[in-house]
Amino acid sequence: MFPIKTFLERFGEILSDLDGLTEDCPPEAAEDLDDLNAELEDALMLLGELRAEDGEDLVGALEDIRALAEDYRALAKRDADLADCAERLAMAAELALGGMRSQE
Repeated sequence: MFPIKTFLERFGEILSDLDGLTEDCPPEAAEDLDDLNAELEDALMLLGELRAEDGEDLVGALEDIRALAEDYRALAKRDADLADCAERLAMAAELALGGMRSQE
C-alpha cells in the first residue's frame, strides 16, 4: 500500500521550511514565494483527500507537486536555502511517484 501519510508529512515539513523563507526574502520574491506556497498547500490538501486506490489521481497530484518543485527552482536562482527546499520537494515527489509506479 502506498504510504500517503508518510509523504504528506514530508511534503508538509518542506512547506513549513518554505513558509519560513518568506520572512528573509525581498518583498517581490516573498510575494512569489507566498503564491507558490499557497499552490503547494492546495496540492497537499488534494493529496490528503485521496486514497491509495485512487492511483491515477494520486499520480496526477504528485506530478503537480513535482511541477511546483520546478517553479521553486526557477525562483531560487540566488537563494541556496530555497534551492535546497526545491530539491528536497522534487526528490520527495520523485520517490512518491516511483512508489506509485512500482505498485502498478
